[in-house]
Amino acid sequence: MKVGIDFGISFTDLSILDESEPKFISFDSKKLSVSNISKQIHKLVNFDDVEFIGVTGGKHYDLPSKIDGIELSHANEIDAISKGTNYLAKNDKKKLIISSGSGTAFVLSDGNIISHAGGTGVGGGTIVGLCNLINDENNPDVINKLANRGKVEKVDLLLNEVVSGPIGELPKDATAVNFGKVRYKNKSTKADKAAAIMNLVGQTVARMASATAVAFNCENVYVVGRTPQYDLYKSVLKRWISFAGLTADFPNNGEFASSLGTLID
Repeated sequence: MKVGIDFGISFTDLSILDESEPKFISFDSKKLSVSNISKQIHKLVNFDDVEFIGVTGGKHYDLPSKIDGIELSHANEIDAISKGTNYLAKNDKKKLIISSGSGTAFVLSDGNIISHAGGTGVGGGTIVGLCNLINDENNPDVINKLANRGKVEKVDLLLNEVVSGPIGELPKDATAVNFGKVRYKNKSTKADKAAAIMNLVGQTVARMASATAVAFNCENVYVVGRTPQYDLYKSVLKRWISFAGLTADFPNNGEFASSLGTLID
């Protein structure tokens, strides 16, 4: 039995591989400690059966060399993202991977060729940070529900409001200016602002990822990480990536791609 751990800024993710289906668990990184990691592993499995613990993510080199007597194997985070995504996607074809967590990384994966293709500091942490700043709300579940009932057009200026016709392949309801209407002190609600924040972050990531995929002649885009659990963010990513003639795939359990990747040869 193998245990993989990814230490994220917001969450720590555990993946467990044996002869059955993978098992997964997450917990708040604020509660991070070696004793808590051990406790979480013991919750899922008989620790006597564990023969390998792989680690990656933030500050994994600060850990002791062993957990409960088992030597830790440290994995490069970019390699782990690629290997975990390939496992979840059930293929190793050439792809651009958007690792969408608190920030966002782009990974080019082509069989055994793996490289860091860039990224942005905009991500799930930006969504929570801006919602806390603008709406005084930092609960992800509440933010998701707010955004789902918000109207982006109450906050953003749309193309058909600023130009007389379409621009390229963009539809008339595409965003021309994020938060462009707020300058007029309009009557947008917290839900509208949450939706606009989600839209801003999703568009930024999608545009950068699409440009990166095109630059690397990469037709396949896969999205992993926890941020796609926001419904509106996920739909914005899909839509804006499609404007580049690409399709975004979201493997099941994508938030565990990095922890799984520490276990894949």
